[in-house]
Amino acid sequence: MSVDDLGPITERLAALDEPIRHWQAARERAFAAKFTPKQGKLSTLMGRLPTAAAATAGVGPGPREQVFALLDEICDLYARSDTSRCAIIRGLVHQHEAHLLLGEYMGNAARMLGSGGRSVWLERGIAALSIDDQRRDYRDWLLSLGDLYLAGIKAKLDPAPVLLRIAERSNRERHRAAPTATRDVLEGFEQSAYFGTTILPHFKQ
Repeated sequence: MSVDDLGPITERLAALDEPIRHWQAARERAFAAKFTPKQGKLSTLMGRLPTAAAATAGVGPGPREQVFALLDEICDLYARSDTSRCAIIRGLVHQHEAHLLLGEYMGNAARMLGSGGRSVWLERGIAALSIDDQRRDYRDWLLSLGDLYLAGIKAKLDPAPVLLRIAERSNRERHRAAPTATRDVLEGFEQSAYFGTTILPHFKQ
């Protein structure tokens, strides 16, 4: 399996690169316009954040809907693929601007589950985590994993089999930005210290 075999997906990812870049640049300009100057007391800067965030949201959704629709297909394909094909898919996504929206996509998957969405959203969300491979801040990545796990429980699903199935397809090598390989994190999530301190207490409420 090569990148060429994923030609249609590659073309669609490439077609979204420029729209995503323009949208992200507009969001950054809107944020900066409300958040500058960056000097001053921390309390003053923090007070500007809601206004800056609102300005960013005011730019509009941009190509988010198209990106999410494509990520739906990519995550579904990823969950059905073998490890070598999954490695190709991960590399392919990270060559394009769509990877910048993986974090938002995970959050959307958790929201869909939490609002009664189909069980496929759990698999899509975990697949997106695997594709992301902790290349953004691994702490944010771990929070997204926790959110998806809890959303799955709320939807009366058992996340464990999905975690193990996607773990088998995940990167065995530790990314330089992460302390632990993605495969190991997904595989051992329910035995992790994070699970014990942050997720388990929700079951006791």
